[in-house]
Amino acid sequence: MYSLESYALKFDFKFRDLKYECVEVIKGKFSGELLLDNENLSVNSVRIDGNEAKFSIADKKLKLDLVEGKEITINFSGNISETSLMGIHDVKYENGHIITTQMEPTGARSVFPCIDEPAAKARFKVEVNVDEEVEVIFNTRNVLREVANGRAHFVFDETPPMSTYLIYIGIGHFQTISKRNKERMLYLATSPGKAKEGKFSLNLLSKLFTKYESYYKIRFPLPKMHLIALPQFGAGAMENWGAITFRETALLINQSTSFSFKKQISYVVSHEFAHQWFGDLVTMKWWDDLWLNESFATFVGYKILAKIYKDWNLWEDFQLQETLSSMQKDGLLSTHPIRVEVKNPDEISEIFDDISYGKGASILRMTEEFIGESRFREGIYQYLKNHQYSNATGEDLWTSLSVASKIDVSSLMKSWLEKGGFPLVKVREEGGWLRISQQKFTYLGNDDQYIWQIPLFIEQSGKKRKLLLKEKERRMRYKENMKINGNGEGYYRLLFEGTLIDRMLGSGSSPEFVMKLIDDYYAFLMSGAIDLQQFVSLVEKLRERDEYSIVLRLESILAELNTIIDSDTLNTLFVNYLREKLPKFSDSDEENSKVVLERILTALALHDKNFRSTEKLKINDYPSVMAEERNAVLISSAIEEFNKDRLWGMLKSPENDMELVRVMHAMAHLPKNDEITNFLDFVKSKPEYRANFIYPIFEAITSRNYRKDVWGWMSKNLATIREVFAGSSTVSRLIEDLIAIAGIGNRPLVDQFISREKVPEAARAVKNGLEKLEINERLIQRALKS
Repeated sequence: MYSLESYALKFDFKFRDLKYECVEVIKGKFSGELLLDNENLSVNSVRIDGNEAKFSIADKKLKLDLVEGKEITINFSGNISETSLMGIHDVKYENGHIITTQMEPTGARSVFPCIDEPAAKARFKVEVNVDEEVEVIFNTRNVLREVANGRAHFVFDETPPMSTYLIYIGIGHFQTISKRNKERMLYLATSPGKAKEGKFSLNLLSKLFTKYESYYKIRFPLPKMHLIALPQFGAGAMENWGAITFRETALLINQSTSFSFKKQISYVVSHEFAHQWFGDLVTMKWWDDLWLNESFATFVGYKILAKIYKDWNLWEDFQLQETLSSMQKDGLLSTHPIRVEVKNPDEISEIFDDISYGKGASILRMTEEFIGESRFREGIYQYLKNHQYSNATGEDLWTSLSVASKIDVSSLMKSWLEKGGFPLVKVREEGGWLRISQQKFTYLGNDDQYIWQIPLFIEQSGKKRKLLLKEKERRMRYKENMKINGNGEGYYRLLFEGTLIDRMLGSGSSPEFVMKLIDDYYAFLMSGAIDLQQFVSLVEKLRERDEYSIVLRLESILAELNTIIDSDTLNTLFVNYLREKLPKFSDSDEENSKVVLERILTALALHDKNFRSTEKLKINDYPSVMAEERNAVLISSAIEEFNKDRLWGMLKSPENDMELVRVMHAMAHLPKNDEITNFLDFVKSKPEYRANFIYPIFEAITSRNYRKDVWGWMSKNLATIREVFAGSSTVSRLIEDLIAIAGIGNRPLVDQFISREKVPEAARAVKNGLEKLEINERLIQRALKS
């Protein structure tokens, strides 16, 4: 039994030796046996209320027997990892290094003994002794810095009650810029020489402060906020309370940053800042409700950013990147509910996926549309106010929304939260009536008779109304110019039978509706409900549409089909479509056109030899190439083996992190398999590249020529990949893609890999990958017949 109040941590770091010692004092009320999470830490002594206490360490636990007291003092020491990007670790840059932490989901236990669970909130008082030449960043303000005998002593404000996974400690030669927002100080810290590249993000943070405090109706509870760009980072960013960490490409903007990345940086900053309330101030009780954190931060991250950049088409981005991407995964029989039971730490990393982020966010958007924006916002305010500095569950959120809206949101959400998958809504006209029915959508067929409560959004002549489809089937009057799910808010697929599809695509169909319809019919192609020729016919009907999101979705679908099916006909269709759109987006002054242009140029480099023949020459004057075209130039050079010395030079001495990622992507497409292997081996051998070397592996998987060889390389290097990216979803995503794509035509290699390599943190990924592989193989067989 325990009641936890606070941790006091006095660290003594050896910055050069990558070691530390710590005296930890845990206060609360303790009775009986106490188990503290403790991973790879050397515990020297334990005292309870000043008296020596017996302890033992086993199974990553520090066990204290018959504890009776209010204060536990632990003396321990630890090492700073140079391999793993979880827990406390070292990240290198040219001529320097930074000690940093990543605690989510279970990294805190490798930094200090603790109760490493979201519900075990406590206050943290941290002091750090370290070499005098470096600075220290923590979640709260530095209130004292004293220097003596070559050592600096930092003391920080005590934190509010918070979870262990949100703690942050950073030590290094930081360069910092700052900005005041009313009485709060905002900081952006980088490795030396890069702080100026953070001005855009720091200014954006100041704008977000005003918007989020207005939306939540609760002031940000800390007196300062840090954004920290790290030379190496295992994820994109992390919402540590008051000290958000980012990989450099997710925060900094320079001459290498395309507009597409500028938009992505803006969204990531907004998403992580949204967490400061939804996730940090109010935290899920256990990892089952991870979606509570990530779904809401995803949804509101777009929502608030769209209020600042109204011409960025951000809701179309939301639909592309969150709704449609999650539906691809959620159509699998092996999908999981939004709320998923988590029993052990190995299972946590796998639920950081498209379902917890994209599907959950899409369901929240659908819910807001159904109950109304003002009621939804009031429910969020009540939820945050009632549970601040504490923990909550999904049911707590639905209760708040139900009270605010006077609608039974809990019942509505039950089917969407606790059931994996989503419905297919079929619409058929019968003598002036529409017959609307529902069934579960899957790619491989099923006999699931589950009935969802489906919000239907009907629009006609500018007027909207909402219906709730609670039954298997219902009828409603059909009127001309009627649209169903006209802006794509509903999380379901729509199949229009007969000539209805042509009428739905008639005048007034929004880009969101058309984009969603294209995606639905691509899913029907993958499931075998329509054939390839029928899908191509739909593409031909819509190829004249030049809206941003429609072109982006068609481009990505045609690229994916060309990855799966080896067909000159498909490749020609794709290249012709790209060449048709190229001048329209090259000549446009709209910023969003740059996003489409970058995608078109990159796709042409991958699929059009004639395009590559001239594009490759631009590597000789690479600094003058605009950011949106740089991927295309490097890929063209790699595939055509043009000026390979320049590529290797850029790899070994990259101008910045963005250019490193670009050249890695390109060199994964070298035409000779032994060259790809040598390239991957080189990247893996460089400690300073360890956070980025995952990118070319994903890219190499898509190379049709390398699909056989990648299996041997993966088996040889899987242990290193698992160690570097322990605790993140990276390993799971990699294995899922490996099986689904590199498994095409290589079933024996898939079976050997699965039987030989035991990766508990990728158990779901194996099931997903095998199902995707079967879907892809069935599509290939149908395409060959047609």
